Amino acid sequence: MGLTKYNDIRILIADDDEDDLWFFRALIFDWKDWDHYTRRNDKVTVTVDSARTREGILGKLAESHYDLFFLDYRLGEWNGLDILKEIREKEYTFPIIILTGQGNQEVAVQAMKLGATDYLVKSDLTPEGLFKTIRHTINLFREEQKRIRAEESLRNQGLLLQGVSEAAIRLLTAYDHESAIQEALQIAGKAGSMDLVYIFQDHPDPESGEGVFSLKYFWRSEGGKISTEGLRDLAYTNLGSDELIRELTMGKSVSHVMNSSNSASQFFQTQGIQSCVLASLIIDHTYWGFALFANGHSSRVWSPGEESILKTFSASIGSEIKRNRDDQAFRSIVKGASAQTGDKFFKSLVRNLASVLPARCAMVSEVLEGQDSKYRIIAGWNGEVTKKFFWKQFVSDLQYEVPRTLYENLLRGSVSFYSDGVQEAFPDEIFLREIGAKSYAGVPFFDSSLNVMGYLVVFDRRPMLDKERTLSILRLFAARAGGELERQRAEETIKNMAYHDPLTGLPNRILLIDRLTLALAHAHRVKKRLAVMFLDFDHFKWVNDNYGHGMGDLFLKEMGEKLKSNIREEDTLARLGGDEFILVLPELEDREDAVILAEKLIALGREPLNLDGNEVRSSFSIGISLYPDNGTDHETLLKKADDALYMAKHKGRDRYQFVG
Repeated sequence: MGLTKYNDIRILIADDDEDDLWFFRALIFDWKDWDHYTRRNDKVTVTVDSARTREGILGKLAESHYDLFFLDYRLGEWNGLDILKEIREKEYTFPIIILTGQGNQEVAVQAMKLGATDYLVKSDLTPEGLFKTIRHTINLFREEQKRIRAEESLRNQGLLLQGVSEAAIRLLTAYDHESAIQEALQIAGKAGSMDLVYIFQDHPDPESGEGVFSLKYFWRSEGGKISTEGLRDLAYTNLGSDELIRELTMGKSVSHVMNSSNSASQFFQTQGIQSCVLASLIIDHTYWGFALFANGHSSRVWSPGEESILKTFSASIGSEIKRNRDDQAFRSIVKGASAQTGDKFFKSLVRNLASVLPARCAMVSEVLEGQDSKYRIIAGWNGEVTKKFFWKQFVSDLQYEVPRTLYENLLRGSVSFYSDGVQEAFPDEIFLREIGAKSYAGVPFFDSSLNVMGYLVVFDRRPMLDKERTLSILRLFAARAGGELERQRAEETIKNMAYHDPLTGLPNRILLIDRLTLALAHAHRVKKRLAVMFLDFDHFKWVNDNYGHGMGDLFLKEMGEKLKSNIREEDTLARLGGDEFILVLPELEDREDAVILAEKLIALGREPLNLDGNEVRSSFSIGISLYPDNGTDHETLLKKADDALYMAKHKGRDRYQFVG
């Protein structure tokens, strides 16, 4: 049993002689200096109970706690030493002083062997002497109890520390994440003589979005499974004290003991918890949740040393959770890198990078070909959707200038890192203010010729403390991003070569047929005309013969650009080969629309071109077929346009001709 309050003293006297009891009480209360006992201003309260039989003694001891017990050597038919032995066997720990009518050294020796604290002769007692004996005995006992508790606390701390060390090793060596945490909780719980250990994860409520907590991992001393139905989506108010909740969410550990002045919340009552330590789990400088270490069978007082050890253990659990989270994110990135291509790959990359680093935003951008200072966002990830800015969770295709921005070093092929204060370094960057960025890291990536193709960057609202890790991860996946972008560009080049004329860059016959087929289907749906124009230069052989084939190629290229700039965006201009071009004009209202363009092109063809100081002249002949007047499929319309071109040539060139 523990002690009463320091300035409250409770004494039990066991004597079968009523006169002796009265005399003993008188000696105690005749002493007038009790208030100086504690060296405080608090008044000392002394309570004296009495018992005259063995049964009375045991009854009193069962009902109340005593700081001191005076036991008469002779108690009726009972020997006081026998009662002393019985009391000690029941493991009562308070000091016991044996009283006798006359001194007997043998009795004193036997009493001390049986666990008596002292031995007094009744006839020798005085108020002052009795007071000094009581004070000395109680003080000595209390100091001894403090020593015992300190030793027990050190022993418990040692066992707990040993268990936590073993659990930490288990976390480091176990292959399976779930079983590693489960075994670690069991080891620590048993070593600390606990009844249960819970790990709760903080998360938004599915409905309200407010912070709640749910059971993630657990261990209970009785083993077996427990129902987790009531341990999900719990509001923090379930923990009771506002101060406890505030300290917990601020990253502190909290010792909590339920007693009469601190009534248990419904949560602790439901779980049968009498005392506990709650320790915050902080992962990547962010509150993740908390660990709960609890006793249900006693109102255990947790020492500062135990709290510190449990807080350290909680940090180990947090490290394992972070390690597993990082591992999962890396797996997701690698999986995305190996299983996905194109836009899906880049979206997977930025989202998982933001998770593993962790960071508020991640973005991969490319240099626009032929525009070294202009970049395009291939994919960007933002953890939140903002209402004030264009930035959403996934973004792409945004273009921006790089010079004099935080990306300028990346354009030169250097890494860029601001652990803090990035807004102050670049005050004109609206985006940084919008997302509240404090830190930034960026790494360029290159093509196989070591030219900068783009870069991978991350932003965060907190300082980035681990520079080497952050840049290493970015370098690793920037290289993969560069490889994927170069593959895409090579694929696009191959596709372009397959569908475009290498000299003019215009669609070739394959792409022409594809677009004409689609245009015909659309014309059928909207019930409108479509025109196919077959263009051929007049006397082009004369250009080649007089100026050379090089000049002829330049002439065709320039005329292709000239033609393209004079048609609508929805029109298709293709080169079939040599000096033959095809023009597809969808969505015409009537034949007159084709006439207007044909006359415009004929006039355009008559204008001379200045090529390398030479004024080169030529003209067009144009054959025109119409849908649906001259046919409903691409083969017929092309054939009819070719026939019309032949007629235009036959009639003297430099003119246009409709079918028949």
